[in-house]
Amino acid sequence: MLTTTTLIVAALVAFAQDGTKVPAQDTPSVIPATPLVAPKVAPKQEELPPPTPLGIGDAAPAFLVDEWVKGESFETLEKGKVHVLEFWATWCGPCIVAIPHVTANQKQYPDVRFVGVAASESGSDETAKLAKVKKFVEDKGDVMGYRVVYVGDRTKMSRPWMLAAGQNGIPCTFIVDQANKVAWIGHPSGMDKPLADIVAGTWDISAAAKMFANEKAVSDIQKGLRLAMREAKTTGDYTIVVASLRKALKITPSDSLKLQLMQVLGGPMKQPAEAWTIALDVMASNKDNASMMNQLAWMIVDDKSFTERNLDIAIQAATYACEATKNKEGAMIDTLAAAVFMKGDVTRAIDLQKQALEVTPDGAMKTEMKATLEKYEAARKTA
Repeated sequence: MLTTTTLIVAALVAFAQDGTKVPAQDTPSVIPATPLVAPKVAPKQEELPPPTPLGIGDAAPAFLVDEWVKGESFETLEKGKVHVLEFWATWCGPCIVAIPHVTANQKQYPDVRFVGVAASESGSDETAKLAKVKKFVEDKGDVMGYRVVYVGDRTKMSRPWMLAAGQNGIPCTFIVDQANKVAWIGHPSGMDKPLADIVAGTWDISAAAKMFANEKAVSDIQKGLRLAMREAKTTGDYTIVVASLRKALKITPSDSLKLQLMQVLGGPMKQPAEAWTIALDVMASNKDNASMMNQLAWMIVDDKSFTERNLDIAIQAATYACEATKNKEGAMIDTLAAAVFMKGDVTRAIDLQKQALEVTPDGAMKTEMKATLEKYEAARKTA
């Protein structure tokens, strides 16, 4: 079961104060970001020329702050030391969720300078914003066990770091290596391995730079893809959408992109044969990825644009999802039950749905599952 079946336009994003947005990271560990509200008054930065682009391997921009909130201060990113800059805000739910993880890393690497950069607080009163950050940090205490700074002036940190790197969603982490170069950019949940390698001096910054450039290229394509999707829904012509997805896949063979292509080919493009070939390819390399397998199965079962459904693939993918979660995730079992029911095995679908209910906590999802079970039982009575 999924709350939505439209993968193409369902990327989880956070919006920066300038109204721009950034696609969610394509990793299972990423914590979804919450939408931000753009300011009522356009920031003066719009009058400025675009900042110099920043990528992995580039020299780190200057470290400029308005006020230190917590921890021993320093003025520059000192060569020979590793620095981790964590851009966050007090209102950002995913940022708050990530705080203990950043603290754990600071404890593991006491010689690394971790700094929480509060550069995206909402409002126009700088005094009030700073006071809010100070109270938040004070209330967190040791849970937020690293340095924290406040930066209200967007020209100091937001533009040369976040905007320049195309990272307008938070939380966002920059790791600066011993040579004072940006060595990694991403969500804090994904920094453990890069940080370990950077500290050890074994990080392949050239490979990381190439990957980052590829991801940015795909992100740019996705922006055009969203426009193409809106146009295609009006005209019914998905040719440009398919071409954009194929172009993105040449840059990076992302399984999420493959699922998007499968969805378009199996749905509005009415090319199911190629869609199922792609589905088999995704399934072959993601048997242990419960989330990916569940997405694949539920798309085949539930997407209303599909006029032909390969239920054998859906059942196999859903089975893999259940096995990967040891049959303890009700949503996964619910998906398998739906595929089995559509295949015509009503008795097994009922048994599976009952299993799903047994491992699902009370709430809206369980209520929905009960209604589905009633539908299956009614179908058996009329069979």
